[in-house]
Amino acid sequence: MLAACGGGEPATVGAGETNPGDAGSISGTIRLYSYEDGFDPGYIASFREQYPNIKLETASFGSNEEAIAKLKSGFKADVINTCVDEGALEAVEAGLYAPLDTARLENWDDIWPAMKEMPGIVYEGKTYVVPVDAGMGGLIYNVDKVVPAPDSWTDLFDPKYRGHAALEDNAVTAINVGALAMGISDPPNMDAEQLQKVKDYLIEQRSQFRTWWGDTGELASLLKSGEVDITSGYTGTTAELQADGVNVEWAPAKEGRIMWTCGYGISPDIAEGNVDAAYALLNWYTSVPAQAYAATNWNYMASNKKVLDAVTPEVRETASLETLADLDNVIPASPPKDRAAWVKAWAEVKSS
Repeated sequence: MLAACGGGEPATVGAGETNPGDAGSISGTIRLYSYEDGFDPGYIASFREQYPNIKLETASFGSNEEAIAKLKSGFKADVINTCVDEGALEAVEAGLYAPLDTARLENWDDIWPAMKEMPGIVYEGKTYVVPVDAGMGGLIYNVDKVVPAPDSWTDLFDPKYRGHAALEDNAVTAINVGALAMGISDPPNMDAEQLQKVKDYLIEQRSQFRTWWGDTGELASLLKSGEVDITSGYTGTTAELQADGVNVEWAPAKEGRIMWTCGYGISPDIAEGNVDAAYALLNWYTSVPAQAYAATNWNYMASNKKVLDAVTPEVRETASLETLADLDNVIPASPPKDRAAWVKAWAEVKSS
């Protein structure tokens, strides 16, 4: 376990040390806690090959809310996945992450500046999370049934799709979508009165939605079966469905594309003997090969700028890899001003 510095300052994990030059010499056991894609077999295979003496023990969560609650209740992990729009800042403020030594982050200088500036990545002058990937929320729709093609969040609320629309079961995403559909241009900074109006609107529109989807597997099933024709969703899901022969497309909404950004940090409870292995994992996540895999297979945007030159022009376009150079018409990943109030409001919408 890492000790705090004098005066209660959180200790920087592995500060002043250097990364071993030989990957094969790094050993240890890392308890990795992340969304399932963080240790997808095809994705993580190259890490296991590169670092044969690091043992990964993996556990997954379905949301950052779930992860934070479990960690606060005593669940132990060494490297923890988090997302800026969901709970990165909250997790950092709760002491679930240790400050990182950026000198040990081998790809830090190659990470897009816009990603380094997002809430929870750097906190009170210290870096806690290394950003790894990002994506855009927009509209996924059945090309055969949704005509004309949607171009606005208001299309999700069009009465002609009543009972065949869906919305992600995520408080931040759902309320962002509702706010943008109502004409509120800066949802993360809504006041209490505006939040109440969005909640009331979503309750009024409750019958519009067949369901709230919880993971991409569930969403894929809903779209394949024809139960859902239009939904909030991501480019990666669209690509997977298209590969399966489902006639769907993804469309950005003119009111703003909602960006998510996720990354990884190290727990302050990590054993000192596993610190080198933890930094090795963070460096692998931000490496060009790992990020090129995610961009090519899942249409994820890469935090490492060098990925632009490592993939085909088609991947650069479909994964929107150049978006991070210019965030025009993007609602950048950011926690709402009063996240707890958003979570409460969304729970009330679902129970209405």
